[in-house]
Amino acid sequence: MKKIPVWLPYTSKIECKKDTVRFEYKGGECEIDIKNTSSILFYGAVCDIPEDFLALCTKRKVPVCVHRRNMPNATWIIPTSGCGADDIISRQVVVRANAKKRAHIARKLLKAKFVGMNWLAPEPFDFTVKLKTPEAMRSVEARHGRLYWDKYYAALGFKGYSRRGSPHTLKSVLDAVSKLIAGIILRYIIYHRISPYHAFLHEPTDYPSLIYDLMEPYRGYIEKIVFDAFSNREEEMDDKKMLGLCISLVEDFLDTQVYCPATRQLVTFQELLHGNVLALRSYLLGGSKQFIVPIPGKPNGGRPVKTGYKLYGRSAGPTDFWAAAERTHQAHEKRMRV
Repeated sequence: MKKIPVWLPYTSKIECKKDTVRFEYKGGECEIDIKNTSSILFYGAVCDIPEDFLALCTKRKVPVCVHRRNMPNATWIIPTSGCGADDIISRQVVVRANAKKRAHIARKLLKAKFVGMNWLAPEPFDFTVKLKTPEAMRSVEARHGRLYWDKYYAALGFKGYSRRGSPHTLKSVLDAVSKLIAGIILRYIIYHRISPYHAFLHEPTDYPSLIYDLMEPYRGYIEKIVFDAFSNREEEMDDKKMLGLCISLVEDFLDTQVYCPATRQLVTFQELLHGNVLALRSYLLGGSKQFIVPIPGKPNGGRPVKTGYKLYGRSAGPTDFWAAAERTHQAHEKRMRV
């Protein structure tokens, strides 16, 4: 069964019984099977978190995030990664210390990020192979980000605001959505025994920075869902309802089907998030000569790419796969139009 993320606003009660957890929160209650859960996000004030709940999350390797409105930082409760037979963390540290390989990973992540944001801001003209360090790449990315967010905010009537500026409704929603996606990616990082603290694009090791490395290629797609929701916002919808709507729309988007050219598969968007962890794992262990980020794209011919990994999805075969892939691509392109 597919593992799903859980979002809970203003939780007032948590009860555990074997692998089942029951929550009471503002607006209702729900019961989940922890075995089928990828991550848990507590949004806003939360009750005392029981020890048996934390033990259950540790046992099932489910990360927990506590995020409050208008707070720039979140609290992460992360099960230990461990080493495993492949001792992939040692390989991760070695690759991170190699300037050439680290720059390769950073370049691939940002290249994919610019593709995902192309619906609003084109790829910067000076993002070239001449940029040899993540620091130089981040400088170009920062300038591109200012252009992207200026357009984003102005189009939604928030001109004068910024992504990192003072709190406001749009920023709060984007922060909450970001934490939801971060929890999903963290679950995959932990599952594959990779260290979430040793990143390649982001430098700090005092927070799980690898999450934000691996999230970069998908930000533009997720932010487009929020953009469309605010573009169509009804006047009577208050901020809390807007947050709930955007979370729901993003969860639905994670289940939409896309075509992944890197592996020639039809997959859900959420599987791309998992796929990026698989791509990094393959590169770290030498399964592929390049770090190949799985992103949505158009079906094309030619020889298959040697990625070193496969996603959980439908592969090409003696059916109408390519026709279905083309229809899926067209539907995705329609969603990404302004």
